[in-house]
Amino acid sequence: MLYYLTAAGLIAHTFFWGLGLAWLGVPREWRRWSWVFAPACGWALQSAVVWAGAHTALAGTDSYALGSELVPAALLIVAVWRGRVRGFRGWAGVLGVAVVAGWLLLSPMTAPGRGLTASSLGSCDHADYAAGARVFQEFSRDDRTGFLGLPEVTRVRSADNFFDFWLRLNHFTPSALLAHNALVFGVEAWRLVSVSAAVLVLLNLPLVFFLSRVMIGVKGASLLALTGIYALSPLNAYAVHQGGLGQIYAAQGIGLLTLTVFGASRAATAGRSVRPFLSLVLVALWLLAGSYNFILLVCLAPSGGWLLAQLAVKRNLRATGRVLGLLAGAVTLCAGLFWGRFSGLAERFSLFEQYDFGWAVPLASPEGWLGVLRDTALQGWPAAVRVVLSAMVAGLYLWGLVRLWRRQRDRALAAVALVLPVIAGWGLLAWESRVRANASYDAYKLLAVFFPGLLAGLLCWLAVAGRRFTGVILAPILAANLWGAVDFRRVMSAPPLRVDRRLAGLAQLETDPRVASLNMLVGDFWSRLWANAFLLRKPQYFPIHTYEGRLNTALRGEWDLRDDLLRTAPLAEADLIRVNERFDAVRVGAPGRMQAGFADGWHAAETSGAERWRWSEGAGRILVTNPADHPVQARLTLNVRGYLPGPLELRLEQHSAGVRALDGSRQSLVFEHLLFQPGNTVITLTGNPGVAPGDGDTRRLSFALHEFELSAVSVN
Repeated sequence: MLYYLTAAGLIAHTFFWGLGLAWLGVPREWRRWSWVFAPACGWALQSAVVWAGAHTALAGTDSYALGSELVPAALLIVAVWRGRVRGFRGWAGVLGVAVVAGWLLLSPMTAPGRGLTASSLGSCDHADYAAGARVFQEFSRDDRTGFLGLPEVTRVRSADNFFDFWLRLNHFTPSALLAHNALVFGVEAWRLVSVSAAVLVLLNLPLVFFLSRVMIGVKGASLLALTGIYALSPLNAYAVHQGGLGQIYAAQGIGLLTLTVFGASRAATAGRSVRPFLSLVLVALWLLAGSYNFILLVCLAPSGGWLLAQLAVKRNLRATGRVLGLLAGAVTLCAGLFWGRFSGLAERFSLFEQYDFGWAVPLASPEGWLGVLRDTALQGWPAAVRVVLSAMVAGLYLWGLVRLWRRQRDRALAAVALVLPVIAGWGLLAWESRVRANASYDAYKLLAVFFPGLLAGLLCWLAVAGRRFTGVILAPILAANLWGAVDFRRVMSAPPLRVDRRLAGLAQLETDPRVASLNMLVGDFWSRLWANAFLLRKPQYFPIHTYEGRLNTALRGEWDLRDDLLRTAPLAEADLIRVNERFDAVRVGAPGRMQAGFADGWHAAETSGAERWRWSEGAGRILVTNPADHPVQARLTLNVRGYLPGPLELRLEQHSAGVRALDGSRQSLVFEHLLFQPGNTVITLTGNPGVAPGDGDTRRLSFALHEFELSAVSVN
């Protein structure tokens, strides 16, 4: 229930921030539909307040978020006073679609015992946004406390500190709104990342609904079905569960910009002023600049296509010029207000050239653009099926264009402008993926940010087809998207990545006065990024380049933060902080401190909930390093499970340190009086010869290592 209540609260809060501005700023012809524009207006206004606050000496949203709630309240009062309040025409159908989609997106997050937390299908963006949220919530622009004061680690191009990196180069708006909402709702910002991603998709539904209605002319049940396809689409579920907040904001921004240019163009052609559209253009541009600023260079692709088509057909150069003047004025004003987001564009693109962001995503053919996909990895169906389905999608699109051209040419031109420029860009990226695998990731992102308009354009035939024909075609498309949504729900009910109590428990180190600085020796990417987010008030050093703003440098920390299955304990208890069963921190200069790492003879690590282990194929080796110049005597405690009963021998280099009997169950074994000379020592654990378990598993398994703790007893 907590997730649903939080989602409802975030939606209501967004409308609170946006309704007044929408009532005051929406052109007269759209005023009855002002509620459609409230999400974009709310996000833009709220993030603009954080932008302003971030340029002051105030200590983050913690110091001004509650007071800033007076801003939207004042706008609502002004809207009422000026008689601009309007009803919520058409809201009921969209709400019904949102309820179904919201349940499918949120219900897998609500498993008992988790509480409000972040979970991911595979991406680590959640932790990055959470770190940015803490920056804007707790720190001022000139604060260099802890991690923020490490330019050698946090430098990204001209931004030499973590705060400026988030302000100018990274995705500002998602983290800014997480920070603001966290204070208002009284929760930690990191707990809002996953639920916010689902809410963003739901708040895009009004725009999809209205854009399809105004630009294409889809109405009635067909319009709700189109909105439902967007709500259930695997393309959006993938973004939600990968933590793609920036791209979902960008989809709203591009959709709003395209719709507004369409409306302004029609007004200019009819001889009316385009100035009433200025506020919506500004909202759209700021949403894009604040969230996905690099998309500004291509955000006008559908709008430009529309203007060119209008110019070619109607040859009204003056009307086109007025719209271009509106856009130029809005860009100039937006850049003046938010210059930092525009000045960082060149640096942002240079980072794309330096680093291969993203991962390979299957390329979707036309049926995939409508959400007809096979699984949560966005895999397409077999080639023959894809060819048939793609031909059907393309055929229906072309048939709809012809019918629209005969009835309303403007709508036909809109359907062309919404589809062809986007597919041309997607095609270029798809071609580039032959030599750069993650170009397919860029291709997916392009589809995702243009998806509201692309979907409306591809389904333009809904505006001209009969009800029976429409129902026959729409039913399987909706069913395919629903099937995909249910599949995402199944997978995310046991998510591959999740912030559990052990990971969240790292926050206790931030308030521990013993810990001055940390070397981040946490193994997996997800945990290491979250550790960074939870420990921003401590200086942190990374042995590998972890993410933007987290460079690899010399390890100068006083404590090593670890999460290895192989645990070592120094001589003095005060030099070891056991955070929980997963994480610990050891003082770098502690007497008896040793390091251990897996060598050969082991299969890949496996996990199940809180449990983790590694199977050995028969003889598993572990390299222990004693960095001191004197021997260390230690005790080794193992928790192992033999695949079959048999002996387990422990050897230090060539010397046997004991043999224990395994009975096939989990057993705790202790080996005393182990002496480790300075430098490296190889521990070898030898069990029965490995046995192949069958059922397609060709590995040879001897014993599984569940726990390993090497504790110093004395220093010689």
